[in-house]
Amino acid sequence: MPIFSKSGFNASEKKSFRAASFILVLVIAAVSILCIFTTTSPIDVTIFDGEKTVTLITGLTNPRTIVEKAGFNLDVNDELILDDFSEDNGGTIEINRSKLVRVESDGNVAYVLAYDDTVSEIIDKSGFTIEKDDVIDAGQDVSTSEEVYDGMQVYIKTAYTITISHDGTQDKVTMVGGTVKDALEKAEITVTEDDIVSPSLDSQLIGDASITIKRVKYVTRTEKESIPYFTKTEQNSDMYVNETKVTTEGVEGTKELIYLDKVVDGVVVSSTFKGEKVTAEPVTKVINVGTKRINHISAYEGNGAPISEMEVPSSVKLDENGVPVNYNYVITGKATAYTGDPITATGTVPFPGEIAVDPTEIPYGSKLYIVSADGKYVYGYAIATDTGGFVEMGNADIDLFMNTEEMCQEWGNRQVKIYVLN
Repeated sequence: MPIFSKSGFNASEKKSFRAASFILVLVIAAVSILCIFTTTSPIDVTIFDGEKTVTLITGLTNPRTIVEKAGFNLDVNDELILDDFSEDNGGTIEINRSKLVRVESDGNVAYVLAYDDTVSEIIDKSGFTIEKDDVIDAGQDVSTSEEVYDGMQVYIKTAYTITISHDGTQDKVTMVGGTVKDALEKAEITVTEDDIVSPSLDSQLIGDASITIKRVKYVTRTEKESIPYFTKTEQNSDMYVNETKVTTEGVEGTKELIYLDKVVDGVVVSSTFKGEKVTAEPVTKVINVGTKRINHISAYEGNGAPISEMEVPSSVKLDENGVPVNYNYVITGKATAYTGDPITATGTVPFPGEIAVDPTEIPYGSKLYIVSADGKYVYGYAIATDTGGFVEMGNADIDLFMNTEEMCQEWGNRQVKIYVLN
């Protein structure tokens, strides 16, 4: 214990007192500063940070300082909920962590600061407008009523109107992407592998778009077509030459031509021939032609049958009396008959239809049609190929070749009409 004198402190005592006084001032100042941040008595504080909880007794009163002293790192945007905390009594402090959420719509991006907001609330804060059929994608199995988390990415998929033209009508569906096939499935429109879909089924839909469906059907079609019949000539020795008889009538056959038509929206755009099927065979026409020679000219009298064995060309038309209707001119004269010559003047073997002429009047090769002037006999179609002594005799204009001498004798010398065809 220091000893104090009446006269006061000595020099060393004064020095010691000054030092002690300075220390006391520093202690008092430190205590005063500490009192600014502490209470007169410690408080109980419980801090919640999500699933993490810390309880402590502290003399601190500043909530943020208490939280940091408890070992929690706070971001500048984090909030403290102090509804159940007071500086005098302590209580609970809840850390409301800030969350940065990215929201994207049609390529536009907004970053939104969130706390306990839901996905729907964040979209409202982003400023983007949500239409009825738009789709919000915040991650797999995340609904719009769930709270966001830090770093969450929210996508607003804008719905587009897709117009589908098909079967003479139009349907409209709203889509948020996908393919043409997805749009058809949503519209409940079915297509076959033959239908023409434009754009193609695997095309991605971007924005308002149009889809066209052309219905394609393949239809088998048949056409009937006739089959011409053949004509067969058979010789009949029981029938006279120039005598003919149809023993079997010809009948046309029928067949079906088979086509495969490609029909697009009701219009045939192409046809492919696939084959044919005979439904009825044609029946061959059979004509019997007589080969028996006629020995008497009387056999031809009045029946219109020609003595000539030459076939009348199709270009020569005859009327009901067996007279040509198309010819150059007609000669009225006399005709005799001959037979037996082995060869004509033009080198052919004669038969009924080849006749002898005066070539200065009727040139060789002339085509003629000869009928007796009284109409009883038709010599018929003939060609000038021969000449003979009758020209010098001058008793006839033409000489007609016949099969027998009997016929020549019966014919004699008759008036005829000679139709010159060329």
